[in-house]
Amino acid sequence: MVTGLVAAGLVMGPPAHADTADGGGGGYAAWTFAGAGGAYTGTLSLGGGFPEATFTSDSSQATMPGGVSTYLPAGSAPGLVFGSSSGQPYLNQRPKANNPGSPATTTYTFKRATPAGGWGFVLGDIDADMAKVSATDGNGLPVPVADLGFQGAFNYCDAPSPRPCGDDPEGFDLPVWDGATGTLNGSGRVPDADTAGASGWFRPTVALKTLTIEYTWKTGFPIYQTWFGTAAEDISGTVAGCSVAGVGIALQGPGGTVLASTVTDSAGAYSFANFLAAPGYTVAMTTPSGCVASGPVQRPVDLSGGPATGVNFVLTAVTVTPTETVSPSPSPSETTQTPGPTASTGTGSPASATPSASIAASTAAVLPAGSTTQDLANTGANWIGPGLLMGFLFLGAGALAILAGRRGGKHRPSRR
Repeated sequence: MVTGLVAAGLVMGPPAHADTADGGGGGYAAWTFAGAGGAYTGTLSLGGGFPEATFTSDSSQATMPGGVSTYLPAGSAPGLVFGSSSGQPYLNQRPKANNPGSPATTTYTFKRATPAGGWGFVLGDIDADMAKVSATDGNGLPVPVADLGFQGAFNYCDAPSPRPCGDDPEGFDLPVWDGATGTLNGSGRVPDADTAGASGWFRPTVALKTLTIEYTWKTGFPIYQTWFGTAAEDISGTVAGCSVAGVGIALQGPGGTVLASTVTDSAGAYSFANFLAAPGYTVAMTTPSGCVASGPVQRPVDLSGGPATGVNFVLTAVTVTPTETVSPSPSPSETTQTPGPTASTGTGSPASATPSASIAASTAAVLPAGSTTQDLANTGANWIGPGLLMGFLFLGAGALAILAGRRGGKHRPSRR
């Protein structure tokens, strides 16, 4: 399995030979921790597409136990959603000072706004103290108390074994939630206000950018614990059609942030495992060369109700149709006109290509059948020779006729 976490964008090199990307979500946060009394800093990471967070605290004392002797049992209210926190670290803190006027303030700032679901936090051992909870949204505005998603009070000692503590002879203590002020109040019961396991848990219903816990002393030497947890689900699907193996698939979170990428296996299958059980995901396919998508290349996914299966894509081979190349016809301006020959007039000047009317009349009688004077004109100089010849023939014939008439009609003196 391959995990691919990137900042943003769809242009990436998908991991080779992978069909599953494991987001590593589900369970409890991993922490880093540094500083001293009054100035602590650290980080927490939950995986599964949940944004990392940094925190600051002015608590007088803070530690990070490993979850061996104190943990949330699998049978507790949050344990039924996030699982057991046994063996998982948590943040353990005291007030800034042991008086009502010196609360310790711890603020968590998320790298980007959290999803609106799929995660939660637990405030444990609230008995001789109180914790006020507030938050801001992605725009920096205060979040209404109702949207903090208070789930209820519980006692982590009151759960099926294994559990970190046993029965309390005085009964399991529980804190009280004040929905008007957003404060989880320890019962402060007497004679023993410092009990074990009294807790409350939250599942915010809107995206948060910051989360602040203001922790105040009531009596004794109280401490409180903080856990962050997520629920995770899986996404799976196939790519079918012209190309099924090695097709790039990306998982985007809310806002288009790319959380992971993978490629399909030889059967066209892919999956994303252990991502936050929340809405707002998009699975996007990169269409391979030579194929086109038959349907959308992006599909929305909601993991808030369970795993998403059948997030499928279909590819169709690109069909190339040969096209016939037709040479363009020349335009009229590109056509070469060849002028006909011109006749010489004997003076060096070209003669008109069209014979005069008198010549046309004299030659009309000798034109071949179906011909016109224009046919002769179109031949250029070739009409002049036959035209003159025929004219001379007509003149000659006329002269002979006149001579013959004179001979036949010669006046003879009458004989008397």
